[in-house]
Amino acid sequence: MACARLWRGPFAARGPCALRVRGVATDAHVKRKADMARNRKARHFVDTLVVEVQAGHGGDGCVSFHREKYVQIGPAAGGHGGAGGDVYLRCDPSIHSLARVPKRVVAQNGTHGEGGWLHGRGGRAATIHVPVGTTVRSLGWTTNERLAQAQPYLAHVQSARARKAVTIDVATTPELAHSRSCVWRHFPRFEEDNYERAHFAAAEAKLAQELHAYRAMLRHLPKAQQSVASQSRWTACEPRNATARTAEAGWSLDLLDPTPPSEPGVLLARGGAGGFGNPHFLLERYHAPKIATRGMPGESLLLALEYKQPSDVGLVGLPNAGKSTLLRCLSRADAEVGSYSFTTLRPNLGVMHLGADGRLLGAHSEQPESQRLRVADMPGLIEDASRDRGLGHDFLRHMERCSALVAVVDMGPLNPRPGMDLVIVRRELEAYRAGLSDRIALVVANKADLLGEGSSSARAEAQDKLAKLRYDVDALFAPRTVPVVPISAKLRLNIDRLVQQLPRLPRHD
Repeated sequence: MACARLWRGPFAARGPCALRVRGVATDAHVKRKADMARNRKARHFVDTLVVEVQAGHGGDGCVSFHREKYVQIGPAAGGHGGAGGDVYLRCDPSIHSLARVPKRVVAQNGTHGEGGWLHGRGGRAATIHVPVGTTVRSLGWTTNERLAQAQPYLAHVQSARARKAVTIDVATTPELAHSRSCVWRHFPRFEEDNYERAHFAAAEAKLAQELHAYRAMLRHLPKAQQSVASQSRWTACEPRNATARTAEAGWSLDLLDPTPPSEPGVLLARGGAGGFGNPHFLLERYHAPKIATRGMPGESLLLALEYKQPSDVGLVGLPNAGKSTLLRCLSRADAEVGSYSFTTLRPNLGVMHLGADGRLLGAHSEQPESQRLRVADMPGLIEDASRDRGLGHDFLRHMERCSALVAVVDMGPLNPRPGMDLVIVRRELEAYRAGLSDRIALVVANKADLLGEGSSSARAEAQDKLAKLRYDVDALFAPRTVPVVPISAKLRLNIDRLVQQLPRLPRHD
C-alpha cells in the first residue's frame, strides 16, 4: 500500500486548482502564439524602403597580339571589354508589398576582352519589381569605390590644359598616379615604360576624345532613355544612414500603371562602358600598342520607395470600429478581427464581386459578374495621427490612393456620441493632406444592432442617437451631402443597402 501511495503521489497533486492553473497557462500560450503569428504576418507587408542601386562596371580591355605559325610578330588583337549591366524598375500588378525588394540591387559586370579580337560579353541587367501605386524618389547618385578610384585621373585627362601643365609622378602626385593605374592596363613588364613613351600622350588625347563623345551622346539622349542617376544630384549620404524621409534629389515618379511586357521599365542606373583593347590605340607611327583601358564604373543611386495601396473604396475610422469585420462581409478577404484596438496593422485588400442586379456574388455563385470594386480596410486612426503618433503616417499614406473613403463609426452603447469620432478622423485627414477629407462620401454606422436591444425606450434612444449622428454629419460636411447607413457587420444586417451605395460613390483621382 505504501508503495502504491508513493507511486500515485504525483498524480494526486493534479486537483481542480492545478487544472485551473494549467488552463490559464494554456490560454496565455495560445494568446502568445496568436500574437506572434499576427506580428509575423504584419512583417510580410513593407510599404517604405530605401534601396541602394549599383549598375554593373564595364569589363577591361585586353592587351594581346596575334600569334600563329610562321608569324613571329602579329598585329594587336586585344578585344574590348563588355558593358556593365543596367538596373531597371518595373511596376508589377501581381505584387502588393515591398517585402521582396532587396535593399541592395547590383547588376552584373561586363566580362573582360580576350585575345584574338574577342570582345567581352555585356553584363546581365537587374530589375526591381514594385507594386502598382509605388512612389519612387531619388535620394541622389553616389560615388562608388570604382568611381572614387578613377575619378581624379578621368577629370585630369579630359582637360587638355591639365595634361600639359601637370606631369604625373608617384613622388609628386601620388593620388593621380594611383588613379591613372586604375584606368590603364599594360602588357606584362611594360607598366613603367608605357608612361614614358611618346605615344602615351597621344593615347591620352584619344581617350579624352572618346570620353567627351560618350558623354555628349548621353546628354543628347531623349529624356525617356536617360537614367535616373544622370537626372539626379549627387549626395554624400551613406546608404546605411538614408531613410525614406531623406530629401529628394531632383527626380520622383508615381507608378500608377503596370509596365507593359514589351518595355524593360524605368532605367535607374546605366552600366559602365567597356574598356578599349590595344587595337583601339593604333597610331600612324606606333603599330604595336601595349596599353588598354579598364572598364568604366557603373552608376550608383539611392532610391526611396513608398507604397500607397490603391483601391476604389477605403474604410477609415477609429480603432475597433468594425472595419475588418465589414471587409469580411463585403469580400472574401480573410482579415483578422478582434475585440481590441489596432487589430489591423497593415491595409487589408478585398474585392467585391457584384452581379447584374447589384448584389454581392458568393464564392460559388453561377450568376455572371458585372462589376468589381477593390475595398481596402485601413488601420485605425487616433488623435495626432497626422503627427505620426501611433504609426499615423504609415497608415495615412495609403488613403491617398483611395478613390473614395467610407468612414466607419462605432454606434455601440459604449460610444455616446459617434459624431466626435468623425471629427477626429476628418481633422487628421485634413492635417495630413489638405482636401483628403473631401473623399469621404459615405458614413457607416456599424454595430447598430446593439442599440435596438431591450425595451421600447432603448430603441427610441437608439433612433435618437442615429438622428444626432446624421445631424453631426450634415454639419461637418456641409454643403456636401454625405449619407449615413446603419448596419451590423457582425450579423450582416442592412449590408445589401450598403452594397448598393458603394458603386455610386463619387470618385477622386
